[in-house]
Amino acid sequence: MEFDHDNVRQRVVEEDRLSSLPDELIHKILSCFDIKFGVQSCLLSSRWEFLWTSMPCLNFSTDHFRVLGKFAKFVNHVLSHRNHQIQVSSVNLYFRGEDNQGFVKKIAKYAFSHNVQQLTVSLQSSRYVFPTVLFSSQSLKDFKLISNTTKTPLDFPALTTLNLNCVTLWGDLFSKCINLKKLTLKYFVVDNNRQLLYGYLNVSPQLSSFCYTSSYLGCYVPLHFSNDQFHSLNKVSFCLRKYNPNKAYKEEDVRNTIYMLQKLHSARYLTLSADTVEYISSFPDLFLHHSSPFSNLVCLTIDSSMRKDVAYKVKMSTEAKNFLLGNSPSATLIMKLSN
Repeated sequence: MEFDHDNVRQRVVEEDRLSSLPDELIHKILSCFDIKFGVQSCLLSSRWEFLWTSMPCLNFSTDHFRVLGKFAKFVNHVLSHRNHQIQVSSVNLYFRGEDNQGFVKKIAKYAFSHNVQQLTVSLQSSRYVFPTVLFSSQSLKDFKLISNTTKTPLDFPALTTLNLNCVTLWGDLFSKCINLKKLTLKYFVVDNNRQLLYGYLNVSPQLSSFCYTSSYLGCYVPLHFSNDQFHSLNKVSFCLRKYNPNKAYKEEDVRNTIYMLQKLHSARYLTLSADTVEYISSFPDLFLHHSSPFSNLVCLTIDSSMRKDVAYKVKMSTEAKNFLLGNSPSATLIMKLSN
């Protein structure tokens, strides 16, 4: 049977269902890709020619450019030709390299001037310092920063969700985030006066979700909260990871971890890694003068999913168990095993 190419081509043109979709839906499809793809989509048809200029979601990545200078020119092209009447809802920026102050500053200024609400910045560099303009916005509600040292206080009065990953914290960063409700700190350290010290976090008492993950116990820095209590705390996830099973735990660090958990006493749903439980269980005498602080606990989950041994059994002392569940006898205890 002979294949009719002309007939197929005609049917494709006549049934161009993608171009018949409303702009909002096409924007949503394009937002799943880098903005470079969105710009290139203008070649598909006259219907698509200017669609990218009104996209509310902007995703920039240097991975699609061999030379950083070409990426900087592309950023200038996108921002200068975009429809400036359209607000920016979200920006995702992923880049490698050192000399990036120019386009990072340009993207941040443009996004903040167009009332961006969600911003994700991922950096593959150990020496780069972000421009201060990146840390001040009246509209930003969701901010994620991956891999950097920041000394500039975060001036985000509207911010409700903050995710810091592989970041070195320096000084008081959170006091101006007065509406912060969800805080995630993952693989981070606290650096004060060029020395790793116990960190003090001045976090909003409105915090409802707190997720804490240390890279390894060898890099672990216990945190102290400036607030005496969190009235709205609902979910807490606390994950410490053992880096050397043969190295002894430090009593002072365990003591500070217990104090840190006491500050989170209003949590209703508490998740602890298996290493965390074994960590605080290593000095049972430390609980002699501490009753259970968790009076609102609905569910305690012990997460062993990072363990490779499926049959692994968590070593939890009686004192640690009483500390976690003694004041919430009806709370559900869930043991999450590795897959």
